[in-house]
Amino acid sequence: MGSITANLGYERQTVELPCHFVDHYMNKCSPTYALIYIYILRHSNGTFSMENLRKAFGGVLETEVREVLAYWENEGLLTLTEGGDDGFTVSFLPVNSPNSKAEQKKQAGFKASEMPTYAVEELTVYRNTSKPVERLFSHAEKALGKLLTYNDMNLLFGFHDWLRLPLDVIQYLLTYCADGGHRDMRYIEKAAIDWAENGIDDLEKALSYVQKFDGKYRAILRMMGQTNAYPTPSQIKYLEKWRNEYGMSEELVLEACDKASVNIGKPTFKYVESILKSWFEKGIGTLEAAASEKREPAKFERKQKAAKNNRFVNFKQHDYDFEKLEKMEREYIMQTLKG
Repeated sequence: MGSITANLGYERQTVELPCHFVDHYMNKCSPTYALIYIYILRHSNGTFSMENLRKAFGGVLETEVREVLAYWENEGLLTLTEGGDDGFTVSFLPVNSPNSKAEQKKQAGFKASEMPTYAVEELTVYRNTSKPVERLFSHAEKALGKLLTYNDMNLLFGFHDWLRLPLDVIQYLLTYCADGGHRDMRYIEKAAIDWAENGIDDLEKALSYVQKFDGKYRAILRMMGQTNAYPTPSQIKYLEKWRNEYGMSEELVLEACDKASVNIGKPTFKYVESILKSWFEKGIGTLEAAASEKREPAKFERKQKAAKNNRFVNFKQHDYDFEKLEKMEREYIMQTLKG
């Protein structure tokens, strides 16, 4: 990278930071990201060398600068245009309230099928030249207990580049999932999308989200037999539905789990949903009412009971006296021998 040309569009004597930048952007990113943005803004309407920027930030790497600029481009604050001699031009855009590509993705929802694919060479360059990315990949190998495949690295880098999750948040996510016994990358991908859609964009929010979630749902998950597991997105939808749509307290959900245990041996989300939906439709909202309610068996529960009543299970067993039969057999043999 030879030089950076920054265009603001008018001459300036001071560096003015828009209020929206301070209120909505600067407080959500890494301090280095904000400082590099401000530094390049300071040198707008001019050209300066990459070496100057490197010295200003203690030898920051080219790949890290590109990562920072790509972040701000994704946020809709600037555009990048490649130039000659490995240089490029940064054009600053008006800073309005957040309505960036990342925000639009959050509003529309992330889809795993839309995850971008990165070239092997690109991932190799990032791993070899970017210390933060190398730390992420090394941490992932320790957490997952294996060497990363190309697909693993593609997903992990996508969490950062596509979902816009900070690297330290991704590392914490990996640790959290691994500690819960989940080391499958597709499972971790679902959790990462859930975090991105819930705006988990710094480590403090990640810690708070996990603690809040554990506080709300851990007892229910334990009742379901998931002592250390992070629930799947479909299970989260059930939990949120019971709490927000049905208005069921934790005690009522646990009561439904207990009823499910009595009826089918082990509670499942689908079966507990059938109980809670029935209570909701009948206006049952207290433990006393739930305890006295007589519920019709669910369709699949009736099938289970019907299966127990099939012709093999109901075959009438005969009570044979085996000692008497053995005695009769001996007598028959003796008569035959006397013949």
